[in-house]
Amino acid sequence: MRELLIAAGGVGVVAAAAALLLEGGRRIGRCCFAGLVALAVALSVFSFLAWAATGITRIAPLPLTWAFVIALAVLIAVRLYRELQVLPGGPR
Repeated sequence: MRELLIAAGGVGVVAAAAALLLEGGRRIGRCCFAGLVALAVALSVFSFLAWAATGITRIAPLPLTWAFVIALAVLIAVRLYRELQVLPGGPR
């Protein structure tokens, strides 16, 4: 279980690094950059929430805990992706 959480956090770090490297060279578009950043944040949040959820599994049922963690990570990723898609100075 811990290996999966470490792997998710590692993929998040790799996605963040890729977004920064590719954006620095101006080699990717805004949509791809937003997707990489959203992926990095979502995986990092998922990894942290899942790590915290392993401590509360004695209180709440495991499927309910995982459903909550995954739903929260997806909601944060979608919200961040939409925010990064808005052009600066454009209508919201």
